[in-house]
Amino acid sequence: MWIKASLDSIIKETKSTWRFIVNISPNKIFLFKPGQFIQIKVNDVMRSYSIASIPNDQNKIELVIVKINGGIMSNYLFNKIKQGEKFEIKGPLGKFVLPDKIDRDIFFICTGTGIAPFRSMLRFIEKYDIKYQKIFLIFGTRMISDLLFYNEMLEYSNKLDNVNYIPILSREKWNNDNGYVHEIYKKILNQKKYEKEPLFYLCGWRDMIKEAKANLRSLGVDSKSIKIEIYG
Repeated sequence: MWIKASLDSIIKETKSTWRFIVNISPNKIFLFKPGQFIQIKVNDVMRSYSIASIPNDQNKIELVIVKINGGIMSNYLFNKIKQGEKFEIKGPLGKFVLPDKIDRDIFFICTGTGIAPFRSMLRFIEKYDIKYQKIFLIFGTRMISDLLFYNEMLEYSNKLDNVNYIPILSREKWNNDNGYVHEIYKKILNQKKYEKEPLFYLCGWRDMIKEAKANLRSLGVDSKSIKIEIYG
């Protein structure tokens, strides 16, 4: 069922990636689980976006969207939409969510706007004091200027026990890790033997997810322990 919504505001996180705050009709109580996504429909064009926020009593959600050259929805959202403009959404959708009980380590592996559902999950874990083991958030992008929510993720890693935030850049040298996300999770897994296999959440571009899934399977990870959300 499609729900009426409107644009509340826009926050420009980077040059090409913006955060869209969406108001949902007060006639509908919008409940969702961290990690789920919605569909937006404008003039019969539909696109799916992960929710980057957690449920709140204001009926607002946050979406993190990257500008795609030539994209119909992208052109509308980045060049045409005005504050207060109305459109329709459908959701929440998807099963890319946390287990009811987190009884093993979790790896959040993402690139680009794939960090959106993990931001939602971490905010949820903090707000509701959810019990967990260790969390590794491995975020790959090209340049320092592309690091979405960098300070926010650092804050989580500093104030939440056993949350390890590991950003890695592929095209700019800096004082932290350089390369690709695959090098990080393989290094961690090769250094530690697990009695209970971790859960792996993969979110981002198709090529990254395809390679990560193949790598994890080659390391002996059961496919049931790998959850994926593909962009593009």
